[in-house]
Amino acid sequence: MTVALDEFLGELYRSFGPPKQMGESAPASDRPHFFLHRNFLGEQDLAILFNTKRCRYQCKFCALPFKSSREWVPEDQVLAQFRYVLEEDKHALGVLERVTIANEGSVFDETTFPAEALTQITAATRKLPRVRKLVLETRLEFLTVERLQEIAENSGKQLDILTGFETVTEDLRERVLGKREPLEAFLRGLDAVATAGCELTSYVLFKPDPAMTDEQAWGEAEKAIDYLHEHCAARGVPMTVRLNPMYVARGTQWARRAEELDGYQPPRLSDIVALAEKKRAEGIPVYLGLTSEGLSDEEKTYRAREDFTRGLLKHGIVMNGDGSVSPRQHLLPITEFSSGSGGADPVLERK
Repeated sequence: MTVALDEFLGELYRSFGPPKQMGESAPASDRPHFFLHRNFLGEQDLAILFNTKRCRYQCKFCALPFKSSREWVPEDQVLAQFRYVLEEDKHALGVLERVTIANEGSVFDETTFPAEALTQITAATRKLPRVRKLVLETRLEFLTVERLQEIAENSGKQLDILTGFETVTEDLRERVLGKREPLEAFLRGLDAVATAGCELTSYVLFKPDPAMTDEQAWGEAEKAIDYLHEHCAARGVPMTVRLNPMYVARGTQWARRAEELDGYQPPRLSDIVALAEKKRAEGIPVYLGLTSEGLSDEEKTYRAREDFTRGLLKHGIVMNGDGSVSPRQHLLPITEFSSGSGGADPVLERK
């Protein structure tokens, strides 16, 4: 029996559109874990999560390495993954404006992602004339100015380095999150980003410690955003923040810590939205991480809180798609001024 047209279309949308599942492992070494052609911050983006050897760090809050290979995935298989994605998206290649390359770890870590494969993939994007930007996900410690400049020159694209900053407090970064990335190491990598003329997109976690109250979570996230803004502005690095409401990723040490707490609650989506709107008003480009990447149960995410509504979620989705996040317009440093009430509020220095 023929399926009704609306049911047929709905199933295609769920399988291949934005609701597409992303938590499963790739079925073979010549297939990526996930890819999606999406409207992202007002641009046509092709996002690819390559299937490579798993991240060597396995932070306490992250379940992504669990689905990645323990074994080396050779260059020819990684290139086959890219060819597969191009074939699948071939009718839309002419409208792409950016390509996002990730492996749920660090694409610049040559012990997990074959260096020559990254060279060939990025250089090949020169054949996509509308693509102006390559977004490359990595920890900053793996960056060198020479490598960044090589990729930028061979591809002819602007590079945007996507990285997890997470939070600014050293104790939280190490004891709770297990980042093994001191702030001084992050800043050294940021120097390389600046020298090579790259942009930065950085993840900030809302409620990085499950023991935090909602108020403490807000304060910590705001400090992290302001820290990033200050250091990027000082170096002339265009910056965008992805504000991620923390979720309980199954099987992680962080999840066990949350489950041991009496009355743990995930962040409120209304707080995420309000902080993003506040920072945007100050001139800092922020968008929202609204997915748990298929790694959490719904009751362990912001959807379980009392403030959650479909209308609020739609508001967040609209914020992400309104095209107002443009890091090139946000290079002004934050300064302090005395408000009429006697408090100190961060504002942009106007020149």
